[in-house]
Amino acid sequence: MNVYNDLTLVIVCYKSYELIKSNLDALKRFKTIIVDNSSCNKTYNLVKDLNNIQFIKTTNNLGYGKANNLAIANAKTEFVLILNPDIIVNPVEIESLYSKVTDYNNVGILAPSLYSQNNERRTNGSRSYLKKKLFKNVKNSKDFAVGDTCYDYVIGCSMLIKRDFFNEIGGFDNDFFMYFEDNEICDRVYKFKKVVIETPISKMIHMEGESSEKSFINDCKLSIIHKISEFIYLNKNLSKLNTYKNLVIQLFDFIQRMLFNFLTFKFKKSFKNFLRILSIVLYVTSLYKLI
Repeated sequence: MNVYNDLTLVIVCYKSYELIKSNLDALKRFKTIIVDNSSCNKTYNLVKDLNNIQFIKTTNNLGYGKANNLAIANAKTEFVLILNPDIIVNPVEIESLYSKVTDYNNVGILAPSLYSQNNERRTNGSRSYLKKKLFKNVKNSKDFAVGDTCYDYVIGCSMLIKRDFFNEIGGFDNDFFMYFEDNEICDRVYKFKKVVIETPISKMIHMEGESSEKSFINDCKLSIIHKISEFIYLNKNLSKLNTYKNLVIQLFDFIQRMLFNFLTFKFKKSFKNFLRILSIVLYVTSLYKLI
């Protein structure tokens, strides 16, 4: 086993030039595939002369799942490590993560423990969103894993998986543009009689929310996409009746919150709930597919 021969790093980016640049020295050590969903050429110019990095430029923004599927279709190694651009690439931690792949015969996805830039431990998923939605007393554990731990799902920012197994289960679901595709693929891992494991032996720093350039319009768009992805996920797991019952309950809740916050001059919170209401309208009318 040799991590530098048997593993390909897969990174989907969108205007993430500075993050790719900061990780470049580490990326040079691995077989790497970068898919750029943006129209900017800065990342391409940064890596075009590096033989170990395969750069794929999309003609339009494919979203997170589709772009990862495209990258992994071009991978040749036995394993792939799916990484967000805002993960600090540390070869030592990647080696530690890879060292665990032979410990379990039934592991489907292996993930590291996540930390902030201040070295504070972060949650890495734990309980599925569906369980938390259906059973109000089920929440993410407040206790972090101290040893290898099976979770319902792990966050998609760092996932080690066998390439053939990824293809066997169908890759990421193309119905999700962004968000909740990690929940959904972990569900399918369990359907294929495999498990999802976090291993604290590998510690990766996740600069959460830094994957792309920030702007007011982009933040609004991401907020809407996140909520719509939630509805798509619920629709895949609940009956139509329960899905729309959930939507109606949320709609009235968001309207009340929007009006209350507006009347109490909490305009930022009011606008946030307006975006949630808009998300429901876009989902029900299927207009979100035009975004």
